[in-house]
Amino acid sequence: MRHRLLCLAAALCVTSYCAPGRAAVTQDTFMVRSTGDLIELCTVAPSDPMGTAALNFCHGFGVGVYRVLEELESGRKDHMFCMPATMPTRNEALASFIQWAKANPDQLSVPPQDGIAAFLTKQYPCTRRK
Repeated sequence: MRHRLLCLAAALCVTSYCAPGRAAVTQDTFMVRSTGDLIELCTVAPSDPMGTAALNFCHGFGVGVYRVLEELESGRKDHMFCMPATMPTRNEALASFIQWAKANPDQLSVPPQDGIAAFLTKQYPCTRRK
C-alpha cells in the first residue's frame, strides 16, 4: 500500500512539473482576458496537463470570433479585412496569428477579440473598398 502511495505521489509530481521558465496553463487562463492569454492557450505543449483542452479551446475560440467578425463585416460598406479567394487552413491562420502576436507585443494586453480583429485587418487588408 505504501509503495502505491509513493508511486502515486511521484506520478503527480511528474505530471504537474512545468518546464523551467514556462508556466503551465491554468484554469484561469481559460478566462481569456487578453490576447496574451489566448496566445498562451494556443502555444501550450500538448503534453501539458491541460494541453489538449487548451489547444481545442484556442481553435474553437478563434473560429467563433472569426465567424462573428465575418458576420459583422457582411453588413458593412467599408470592410476591416478582406479574405483571399483561397482561404488559409485553420492551422495556417492560427500560426500566422501567433507569429503576428509575438511580433506585436503591444497587442498582447488587448481583449482577445480585438487582437484577432487587429490581426485580420493587418494580415488581410482590403486593397479596394467594397
